[in-house]
Amino acid sequence: MEDINRFRALAMIQSSFFLLLFILLLLSGKGTSLIYGGSSFALLIGLHLFVDYRMTAARLASSKFIITYIIIYLLLCTLVVWTTRGNEESPYWIVYFLPIVIAASNLGLKATLATCSAALLMFISHLPPSMYLVRKERIEEFPELFGFGIMFFMVGILVYTFAHQHRRQLDLKQQLNEKLLENQQNLKNSLERLEIAETSLRTKERLASLGEMSAGIAHEIRNPLGIISSSAQLLKNEIANVDAGQLLDIIQEESARLNGLITDFLIFGRQLEPQCQSCDLATLVMRNLEHLHSMAEQKRVRLRLERRCEACEAFVDADMMQQVVLNLLLNALDATTAEGEIVVTVQRTDDRLEVFVQDNGCGIQLADQEKIYDPFFTTKSNGTGLGLANAYKIVESHNGSLTVQSVPGEGSIFKISLPVEGS
Repeated sequence: MEDINRFRALAMIQSSFFLLLFILLLLSGKGTSLIYGGSSFALLIGLHLFVDYRMTAARLASSKFIITYIIIYLLLCTLVVWTTRGNEESPYWIVYFLPIVIAASNLGLKATLATCSAALLMFISHLPPSMYLVRKERIEEFPELFGFGIMFFMVGILVYTFAHQHRRQLDLKQQLNEKLLENQQNLKNSLERLEIAETSLRTKERLASLGEMSAGIAHEIRNPLGIISSSAQLLKNEIANVDAGQLLDIIQEESARLNGLITDFLIFGRQLEPQCQSCDLATLVMRNLEHLHSMAEQKRVRLRLERRCEACEAFVDADMMQQVVLNLLLNALDATTAEGEIVVTVQRTDDRLEVFVQDNGCGIQLADQEKIYDPFFTTKSNGTGLGLANAYKIVESHNGSLTVQSVPGEGSIFKISLPVEGS
């Protein structure tokens, strides 16, 4: 863009210069000099207008086009000088400065000096032969001719020096802008990471406080629950009444369910200390899929494992991780309708091992996706809201992460990312 602006500025200088010379030609020109000189000027102005207003920005910035343009420019300047010369040199020789300025502003030093040399040779070519054939005139005119040569090269070098300094300043400015954009992007990434870390910290603090509360409640409930269950068992052994026996069976069944709920509370509430060892996650997943095979058949849901790593070993507590995978699979089964499919993918990426649990079920509403790891949050009528909360806590205790991508009506993908052995 800066090159184009510079080219436009030169074009404005050219226009003003052409106007001045054309007025001078009209005032001083006579006869054939006015006709031929005016025609050559018209060609030069036509080239100027065509380049300035018709060429695209990409062509103007092309060094190859600039070189072609300067060559044509020099030839037309020579035509102007030849058609306006009299017995001595043409008064319009000054037009040679224009291609020199353009070359110095857009090309390197060698190309600028070459343009100055070409302009000087073309200028000499229009001089009367007597000026260099007659010894007396040659001696008299040589200082003036030498002065013209010095002037051509001085203008070229001065303009090139200023243009080169300007280009260096533009390059420096561009580098600073690129550095600024890079720093802005790094700052943006840092802020995003900070926001993610802050969200994770708030979640952990909320889970910790709720965990302490649930642990206390669980301990208080479990003792009387055990007494109720054992007393029901003793009564069942003593009573022969069938109806009473069925009621006692219900008491035991509900006590067992309540005991499972209390167990979830205790897992959520206590400080987890995984007993980590090398474990093949693909084998662990396959075990879970086998346990759920009959349940999946009843729902007519296909279960499939994709193992994308030969060594799928991670440094984890196998029992805890099996509980996490089982919880995710049960949720996927619950969300998937008949003829659906659940795909579990195990893969390794650098120093992480990843497990994806993907279903094509009902998905999770956008408003609920930020709350699914909160304890006691559930959309199920018989859910406790502790399954995903416990899974999240277990994965976090392994220095891993549990994330979800879900589209309502299309399905969900839960991703477990864990360190491999030795990480």
